[in-house]
Amino acid sequence: MDFSIDMASKEEEQSLEDNEIVELKGTSIISNKQSREKSGVLYLGETHDVDDDMYYSSDNEEIWCPPPGPSYFGKTPVFDEISELYVSGEDEKKPDDINERSSGSEEFKEEEDTVDKLFNFMRRKFNPSFSSFIWKCLLFWYLFPTNYEFYMDDIIHLWIAQGYIHIPFTQLKTMEDIGILWFEEFGRLQVIKLSHIDSSTGRLRYKLNPTFVHKLQGRPNENNHYYRLDDVNAYISESTLHASLRDTIDLITLKDLYQATKLYTLLILHEQGSRLDQIPRDLFLKLPSLRALDLSHTCITELPNSIGNLEDLRYLNLSGTLITTLPESLCDLYQMQTLKLRGCLKLLRLPKGMSKLINLRHLDVDVSCLLVSMPPRFGDLAELQTLPAFFVGKENGCHITELKNMVNLRGTFRILRLENVSGSKEAKEAALHQKKYLDKLEYHWTELQDGLDLLENLQPHTQVQELQIVGYAGAKFPSWIGNPIFSILTAITIHDCRNCQVLPRLGKLPSLKTLCISNMIAVKAIDSQFCGRDTVSGVRDFVRFIGKKSASDTSVAFRTLENLTLKSLLSLEEWNGIKELDFPHLEKLNISDCPKLTALPKISLLNNLKKLEISFCPSLKSLPNEGLPTSLQHLVITDCPVLKDRCHKDKGEDWIRVVHIPDIWTDYQHISQAQPSPTTGLVPLPSQSLKSITTPMLSTSNVDNSKDASNDLMFKPHGDPSENPNDDQEKNSTGTTAPSKRKRFFFLSNFILNPFKSFTLKGTTTPSNPFHFPYKTLLSATNGFDLNNKIGSGGFGSVYKGILKENGKVIAVKKLSQSSNQRTREFVNKATLLTRVQHKNVVRLLGYCIDGTTRLLVYEYLSRQGLDMYLFNSHGREALQWKRRYDVIVGLARGLHYLHEQSHVCIIHRNIRVSNILFDEMWTPKIAGVGTHLDTSIVGTIGYIAPEYAIHGRLSTKADVYSFGIVVLEVISGQRFSTFNMDRDGGSLLEWAWNHYIGGRSSEIIDTVIARGKATTEQVYMCINIGLLCVQPEPELRPTMGQVVLMLSQQSTIPEVPRKPAYSLSLARRSSSSGSSEKSEEGK
Repeated sequence: MDFSIDMASKEEEQSLEDNEIVELKGTSIISNKQSREKSGVLYLGETHDVDDDMYYSSDNEEIWCPPPGPSYFGKTPVFDEISELYVSGEDEKKPDDINERSSGSEEFKEEEDTVDKLFNFMRRKFNPSFSSFIWKCLLFWYLFPTNYEFYMDDIIHLWIAQGYIHIPFTQLKTMEDIGILWFEEFGRLQVIKLSHIDSSTGRLRYKLNPTFVHKLQGRPNENNHYYRLDDVNAYISESTLHASLRDTIDLITLKDLYQATKLYTLLILHEQGSRLDQIPRDLFLKLPSLRALDLSHTCITELPNSIGNLEDLRYLNLSGTLITTLPESLCDLYQMQTLKLRGCLKLLRLPKGMSKLINLRHLDVDVSCLLVSMPPRFGDLAELQTLPAFFVGKENGCHITELKNMVNLRGTFRILRLENVSGSKEAKEAALHQKKYLDKLEYHWTELQDGLDLLENLQPHTQVQELQIVGYAGAKFPSWIGNPIFSILTAITIHDCRNCQVLPRLGKLPSLKTLCISNMIAVKAIDSQFCGRDTVSGVRDFVRFIGKKSASDTSVAFRTLENLTLKSLLSLEEWNGIKELDFPHLEKLNISDCPKLTALPKISLLNNLKKLEISFCPSLKSLPNEGLPTSLQHLVITDCPVLKDRCHKDKGEDWIRVVHIPDIWTDYQHISQAQPSPTTGLVPLPSQSLKSITTPMLSTSNVDNSKDASNDLMFKPHGDPSENPNDDQEKNSTGTTAPSKRKRFFFLSNFILNPFKSFTLKGTTTPSNPFHFPYKTLLSATNGFDLNNKIGSGGFGSVYKGILKENGKVIAVKKLSQSSNQRTREFVNKATLLTRVQHKNVVRLLGYCIDGTTRLLVYEYLSRQGLDMYLFNSHGREALQWKRRYDVIVGLARGLHYLHEQSHVCIIHRNIRVSNILFDEMWTPKIAGVGTHLDTSIVGTIGYIAPEYAIHGRLSTKADVYSFGIVVLEVISGQRFSTFNMDRDGGSLLEWAWNHYIGGRSSEIIDTVIARGKATTEQVYMCINIGLLCVQPEPELRPTMGQVVLMLSQQSTIPEVPRKPAYSLSLARRSSSSGSSEKSEEGK
């Protein structure tokens, strides 16, 4: 543990007025012979005897280190007395109530006086030794503007970098622990307040109390030690020690800092559109004393080698920048304590010499998607506390054994690319069971590998609180999972473990509250093993753990679980084993995407269940005979046709079993009393039916006259009971519902909108519509559509990342181009309808906004990049092993199948391409491009447009099928259609793929990354066949997306490809004037 103390500079000390010892009530002066003569220290706590050996030297200065004691940590008497001055009488607040004071409110008009008291008290009582550190922490807040938001850990790490926090020799707490206590005290004193919770990370964002900022203005600058760009009274001089600038500055302003040769702190604060895209190469030569440097969220792409000149640099924040590499000179900064690289999406690798940074305590490389390995000898960084992500390298790369000596790791720790671990011996040497400070541990594989022995030896410490396993390919789980010795384990996520046929025994974990199991495609049944009843040893362990509990309690499964999610268990046929008293605290149960599940367990036994969601389970025939628990308040049934009919109000056979539930939704329709949707939190139109919406005929220029569409099409929901079912749909040979002559089409967003001249929907055109977002809300969420928040742009508009201030939810806002002449009523009607389009493989539209001529669409935000950024990037491609590529193909097929055949209206996308496929945090592929295009011109991207649509304007669902085929071939080959080398490879990507296929050389089509991995050969060849089948020249020769889904699930025979693809690149060029090359990223 590092006990070194770095005192603040003499220049800073001169700004403190009082240097005498002052005795306070309830405190004692700690002194000895040396302290009286040298330091004049006031320790705010109980009296302690101090020995001479408590002094030691640092930078040729005598430093007194205060002894441990209860008053040093927690609420010190000084903080208590300040609190009495700051909040008193009826206005007294609880310590954790830091968010209730309203700046500028008449109710708290005395606040300015109390802030004055705070300053006067601290200046009068604190002395320039230990006490001065708290004073300096207080003055440090000056660098941040009123509305600037910050994270607690950033502030604490900055304090530590300046030497404001230190620890005594005998104290076991870390500097970070002390920083947290001080930060909380400033919150208790209303210096800071909670702004919101970042929904994407769960981290808390804070900002300063405006009254405090106003009173702080000018106070630190008696000697001009502090500079903030927006303070008109501040200026840069030779004595400036700390400076904060905005990221909108230019290089000229930045070079004004050259005169501040003693500068310790330089913060470039991100609030508006960043203009800073480079750092002057001599900047670091001019500022050799820098201790803390924050360049986060600027547009810089590289860091000058002169960074190595900053020998005293301890804090460097490059998060969210565009850098691709870091200079090796960075590794000469031996004092470095904190290096933040979070969200550096283009960062390819870390410097090779990082092992020299032996004082590094915090390294954040989370969400840096292109990193594939840690640098050599990474294990030498034994002081590391924060390391959110560790990348296991191949062969000569960084091995997992480097984790052996990192016993100080704490917080969240994610191990990626576990398939690169050579064996169980390596895993055991990582010694994860010794890392007792880790709260959350995640295991990630990116390609299939049976790692049972590996995972068995990666058992975490028993104090872990959250556990996540992703991509594990073993047939069963190791024995330690589910062991009740994990006494404080509260959350488990198991995802994409495809070969596991039996779920782990988790029922006896004594503190488990949240459990999510998803994409376990081999699990056929859930039985008593899941509850942990069939093992004598498990019961014995549990009895031993609970000690005084009665033996009968051991039979209760999941005794603390509150939230259970079962998702994408594609082979699951039955679930039983629930007994009375099981799941006594379960409140929410979500069963999703289990197509073979035929019956539900005895849900009536779940006496505390409040919310039940069942979606995409078409084989479910009925609710349990025992009914549903009386505690149930919300029931949501989506895309379960038989179950939906049985729950039909007044008519369904199961209506009697659900009539007691106050809030019921079936296929996004509310069939009980009007309450907010448990799915969206919004209240859609209470009594409207899609049947009330009608449209005139579509013109033949926009609709194919084949059997998939006709001239007299009208918009109506699928399965409208007013129509003869024989006219409305017909069964194809595979058993799916194929589009017929009477099929209804609805072209929205990147679909055709304007043909609906008389489109109406009552009650949706006013701003009171629940899907309507006020313009001011979106303006605030995006920081005024800050250019630095811009994450995509193209022919349909620009996309911005935003954070809703009221709840911290991260959103994506698409600001549409103003080229459309569509009327407000039409826009509102269609945007409202699109919010009903909800599928796990479609980017969800949350709502819309209209402000004058400005139209905006609000989407869910997806944290990962688009498929193209991985598929066509030499480093990102490694993350796309065959398993993940196959998921993309299947997910895209299922999403299009939903749009074409399963949603309320038939939706044709028209612009399916790799850049319109985005990933969420769990790598679920989602179709983007919903709700962006508002005219009737031909829309699409060169190479992806179906020939009949590009040449004749004939549009049907088969146009999307064609685009899907192109994407499949790109995913398998790793080749981009638009940049395919025609001269070298002969013709377009289609012609090249066809020639290899027909010549029996399909293996040469496959990307080398797939070939090197553990792909299933039959599966790859099947996808090549499907891809070529989807790009047939005539629409009628292409399958429907429903047929494609069945082929991919191997439930349907794949016919031979009948003809050579006729669409070449020359045809694409002829239609280029009609295409759009927009980069669609609304979900990012």
